[in-house]
Amino acid sequence: MTDSLATLKTFLPGLEDLLEDPEVTEIMINGPYNVWTERAGKGLQPVEAPALNEGALRRAAISIARPLGLDPKTDPALDARLADGSRVAITTPPAAPHVAITIRRFGNRSFSVQDLVENGSLTPAILDAAKDALRNRQNILVSGGTGSGKTTLLNALIELLPEHERIVSIEDTLELRIEQANTVRFEARELGAGSLTIRDLVKHSLRHRPDHIVVGEVRGQEAADLLQALNTGHGGSLTTVHANNARAALSRLASCAMQAGELPWEVVCRSVVDGISLVLHMTRVQGRRYVEECIALRGWNPDDESWNIEPIASRPTAVPPRPKASRAVKRKRPAAKAAAG
Repeated sequence: MTDSLATLKTFLPGLEDLLEDPEVTEIMINGPYNVWTERAGKGLQPVEAPALNEGALRRAAISIARPLGLDPKTDPALDARLADGSRVAITTPPAAPHVAITIRRFGNRSFSVQDLVENGSLTPAILDAAKDALRNRQNILVSGGTGSGKTTLLNALIELLPEHERIVSIEDTLELRIEQANTVRFEARELGAGSLTIRDLVKHSLRHRPDHIVVGEVRGQEAADLLQALNTGHGGSLTTVHANNARAALSRLASCAMQAGELPWEVVCRSVVDGISLVLHMTRVQGRRYVEECIALRGWNPDDESWNIEPIASRPTAVPPRPKASRAVKRKRPAAKAAAG
């Protein structure tokens, strides 16, 4: 973990304002002078960076890697975490033609479930379904694509867990902001000559007497161990997975568990049914992030290899309509041009 954003500002000339702007969620440096940014989730915009040459990028890569005991020359693809929780991914030659740096900002604010309801990311009906699931010690899977808001929703759902019960969280990089006092947090990182994977930590978490297990994201074999834990007395747990829709999220979770090579497909799918009760699928359209689907998993049909699901609630409209005033301005522009001519 690097000390602060000041480290980056020193070595990324011309980007100081972006690094200080709380509305900037991502800064993408594709190489010398080639910078793009996303502000408040409203799409990518190019940024002028005339002082950001190859030398500056190399110095930035070294300054980020050095506190981690890493060297970009020997490790051309590395991840770092800033003091504020933001993430930095760095790729250097020969893995890329130029130094590439991507900074994902998480800021200092976490959203509650009520915040998500008020800003339209979550409907009251979906919130009630999530509350009921966790109250009955059922497990929730959050799905979505990159940047869809999975981590934000996961963080908000954690606040619904009882204050007096023990949480063990497992993440690739610490991003969640968990307020409950009885929490143990694990991070899968390279540690000297060895390493700890998400799967290692899922297995290890069971020795810490968790009431609830929270896995930041399932990507591989750890899904098998997580499903086993969910089916052996750790109800009210949470995790996320990359998927295009809620139904696909279930198949994705089963496919990840199959990578462990321990059980046949049908057994794994039945384990998913026993382990997951609710799927909340996040999507992002025109910069807006919201829960598009909420489904309850009822069973697995081996005959046609399909999931038996029940839609619980969904968002009535995919994208909130734009203000009428904005559309009126657009209609007037052609007339104004004609008058000017």
